[in-house]
Amino acid sequence: MRQTIATVSLLDLGRNTFCDASLFQGIDLDTLRSIEADWTPVFDAAAPENRPEDAHWEWAAKALQALENPLSYELFGVEADARTQGMMLVLKGGPKCFSRHTEHPRAPLVYVDFLATAPWNRPSLTATPTYKGVGRVLFMTAVSLSIEEEFAGRIGLHSLPGAEDFYRSRLNMTDMGKDDGYQNLRYFELSATQARRLITARP
Repeated sequence: MRQTIATVSLLDLGRNTFCDASLFQGIDLDTLRSIEADWTPVFDAAAPENRPEDAHWEWAAKALQALENPLSYELFGVEADARTQGMMLVLKGGPKCFSRHTEHPRAPLVYVDFLATAPWNRPSLTATPTYKGVGRVLFMTAVSLSIEEEFAGRIGLHSLPGAEDFYRSRLNMTDMGKDDGYQNLRYFELSATQARRLITARP
């Protein structure tokens, strides 16, 4: 089941102006068809050396996982121009949802399991990206969920190599190094203090 929960702003890079988009929770068949019809051909057309690290993610399987475990998972997405601009799957409970940060070790957090933006929004895939801000909108949605769950905005995630700078430099998360127990991906956390700063600094 999918429902629109907010109107958000994205930067339309072609027009250099902000426009409205829909933030939704949950998922439906139209969303999955949009991803399959609009995202997959672009990923498949990319040169092997330029193929995104997340091109193999199967959002239908992730949706099923969320539907089967509604107490643990939440799905969020952004839509504009009748196309899915980004998707995120977060985890609210389980072994991944405990902080490793020195500020609050073992405190509960929201874990961002998967976050992806549509291929036409990625500078790595096109010289003329359509929208900027989709990833940030989804991430801030996870922060809001963390606050609703009384986790004080704490977020944890493992980053694909290509997204490390986004989390480290643009969202100011703490880089806690490579996790040899999780495909050697770098683990990042947003502490409660960092969450407060990020919320205050939001454009």
